[in-house]
Amino acid sequence: MTRISRWLAAIGLGVSGITAAGACDALRLILAAGAPAVDPAAPQIVGVSQARDNASRLINTAPGKELLFEVRQFTGAGTQTRCNPLGTGGADPWPSRIGGFKVFTPNLFNNPSEYDWVGTLGETEFCLGLRVPFEPFFPLQFSMVEFSLRAVNPCANGHLFVGPPGNDYHMTAAGGQADYPSNDDNPARRSLIDLEGGDVALIVVGIDFKGSPGSTVATMNFLGPTGWLVFMRDNAFQSGRFFDIAGALKGGPPAFFDTPGAADDGPFESVQVNGDEFDMHSEPFMNTSGFPSFLTCAGAPSEPYAFVDMSNRSEMLGAGPGQGGFVFVIRKSAFDGKGVVVNPNVPGPAPDSISLADLILPPPSGYNEPAVLPIVCPDEDDHSADGPGGVHEIGWSVFFIHGS
Repeated sequence: MTRISRWLAAIGLGVSGITAAGACDALRLILAAGAPAVDPAAPQIVGVSQARDNASRLINTAPGKELLFEVRQFTGAGTQTRCNPLGTGGADPWPSRIGGFKVFTPNLFNNPSEYDWVGTLGETEFCLGLRVPFEPFFPLQFSMVEFSLRAVNPCANGHLFVGPPGNDYHMTAAGGQADYPSNDDNPARRSLIDLEGGDVALIVVGIDFKGSPGSTVATMNFLGPTGWLVFMRDNAFQSGRFFDIAGALKGGPPAFFDTPGAADDGPFESVQVNGDEFDMHSEPFMNTSGFPSFLTCAGAPSEPYAFVDMSNRSEMLGAGPGQGGFVFVIRKSAFDGKGVVVNPNVPGPAPDSISLADLILPPPSGYNEPAVLPIVCPDEDDHSADGPGGVHEIGWSVFFIHGS
């Protein structure tokens, strides 16, 4: 998916007494494949990244193999509660940020797309990248899937030349079509989330794995200091500015450096929460419960993050043995009032802490992108003002344990 799973030679993971050992430095296994830049008005489509290709080997996208995706944000209206984004038990669900639940099949094989189209609101499209940092091994025991959600301009960098809005997003020799943040006339739609709003829930249910495992467990905990798990990035083209979310460290894995195309946004290291920091800042398991009595906290949130396993359910929330799923909640306290890091690059392999000198406060606006050419959508050239500070991309990584 994005830039978020980095491993040393061995990874320890314990869930319910299960320990997994890996032997992959995933980012080092995924090699860059540069290509000369070309005029984006006539984009040269290039192949997908190795991580995207790995995803096609792991995730089953045969006919009928769909998944459910949703982004919700707490507003407090009606009977919403901060512990129940799905609205089970009679509570109101948190409202969607992307126009409602999306049930779709990721286009991982037949079309060289790096991102799957999720939905459209106004002049903003939402796309989701699913990537797997290391090649899956069968029979399947352990796997990791990286997710990259972006709010993008559907008309920048040649997207219309390979199909109308609503098509998936490709990599080109001039860069990724999904690099360009939304420049919507409605500034509130330029951001994936309302930075001044409430808690955010990222929901994925019904991932079908090849090999048809009999059971699956999903986790973001216990991935150690080299497991990079979650970040937010601001509304800037090729920006290295990542939000200083709770528990974040600078010097994380670079942006999509393994994607083809020399013009892609790979030079910047990221600012992310790693496994140890996630453990320190996430809701204890004893405070959560699964579907249908779904809770992400007990009474009131106590930590900036919460993760609830929703595996072994289909995309319709029925029985789905072996399918992967989860709800990942990012509390308002994780991003409220946070700045963005000016330069996240860190010499050497180790992550580093973030100081006030690293930050831009308040976060920059969701500014216009007059230099992004060509943009050929109707009415696309009439923007007269920057928007509020916004989030162009959210990336997160989930580890799955599979059983027979």
